[in-house]
Amino acid sequence: MKYAATTLLLLFASVAFAQSSWAPRSVDVSWGASAPRLSFSAKDLADARVRTELSSGLRKRFVVTTEAFVEGSNEKIARRQFACAVTSDLWDEGYVVRIGTLTEQLKTLDEVLDRCLGVQGLIVGESKNWAARRGREVYFAVRAEFNPISPKQCSELIKSSSGDDTAAPITISLVRRRICKAERIVEFRSPVFRVPR
Repeated sequence: MKYAATTLLLLFASVAFAQSSWAPRSVDVSWGASAPRLSFSAKDLADARVRTELSSGLRKRFVVTTEAFVEGSNEKIARRQFACAVTSDLWDEGYVVRIGTLTEQLKTLDEVLDRCLGVQGLIVGESKNWAARRGREVYFAVRAEFNPISPKQCSELIKSSSGDDTAAPITISLVRRRICKAERIVEFRSPVFRVPR
């Protein structure tokens, strides 16, 4: 049990360190009364292969995860994630896009990418997350994924791949990273911002 806890701690620390070393990218941040609003583009996730798959008529998913960290530490402040499901409508020559409970018909693939990956005014966290960090330097880590495996599917895949053997936590972590990976991933971080006082 102690080994498992140590392994998880090291894994979380390495993930946070990895995010701090991701390539920087322009992210606009406006500080509202309660929490920051982020605007950024992850449209480069849609390379030629992804664009072809989006036009296949089968349902595809984008998942965008944004996390806020205190600069120079592993202290996570807040997390926000949303999914965008896209289905090519072969009859109407357009696309059906679903984000949460909102469903929309769009005509072009560029409109789909603007809606799913051209993020505007995304609120990250709540006032309680930010009140104690006034005056601190922070950054935002963004991970955009195309067709990621859901946590439930991932658990089922790990069970089936490990059989009846009891695998060490580090082995499970390696298996998860290999077989539970999205088809395509783009990761980047924002410049450093100072939380207003």
